[in-house]
Amino acid sequence: MKTNFHHLIESVRKNIIKDKLDKGCIIGKRYGFDIRVSPKSLDRALKIMNTVFKILEAKGAAIKIVKEDYTCRTRVIISEETLEIDIYEKISMFKKKEKDSRDYSLYDHIPNGTLVFRIKNIYGTQREWPDGSKYKLEDKINEFVEGLYTAADRLKSNRAEREREKREWEEKQRKAEELQQIQQKEQERFNALESEAMSWHRSKIIRSYVEAATAAYIQKNGQIDKGCEFDQWKFWAMQQADFLNPLSQ
Repeated sequence: MKTNFHHLIESVRKNIIKDKLDKGCIIGKRYGFDIRVSPKSLDRALKIMNTVFKILEAKGAAIKIVKEDYTCRTRVIISEETLEIDIYEKISMFKKKEKDSRDYSLYDHIPNGTLVFRIKNIYGTQREWPDGSKYKLEDKINEFVEGLYTAADRLKSNRAEREREKREWEEKQRKAEELQQIQQKEQERFNALESEAMSWHRSKIIRSYVEAATAAYIQKNGQIDKGCEFDQWKFWAMQQADFLNPLSQ
């Protein structure tokens, strides 16, 4: 019976280059969606993902293929949360007898037929569903779909927590800035007070000095003639005292 493929799956089937391999696997994400399997497992993987895509769309999820840096990424949007998924085949490594020019061991990388569903952008919850000895990936499709919805809930919860933490941080910053402004204004008021007090004190010292100088001048000269040099100096000195005195302004 011919399989009715989802248009994204059909695009991969038509465009994938089966003889262009990386460690024995076709790198499908260059051609339509994120898939990395051996040519032997390709048809099976496509049929599995075909079922996954159709179930997801029936449940209201959206599937998008996004091209970034010459790579196609498979994204599933559930409740406004974006999950990046793929299907890949596990690879077994076998040490070769020969070594390279630096005497390092060489390995053969052989796909072993074990397919795995994966959610690539989630942590703290299940993110992989592999073939098992008892249940194959075909038997875990619904479990994987449920896992996607669980992961979407986790992303939404994590986002809400981050937004809450951001709001708390912003409120803490606002209060800190508000306190800093209050402290700065208080410091400015104190600095002004201190400056005025020092000016007032200097004014008093000048006045006291002028008074003492006047008494000494009279004692020596008997009187202060109007317009004399000392009289002019005294007038100028008292002006300076008045200028410094904040209470006379």
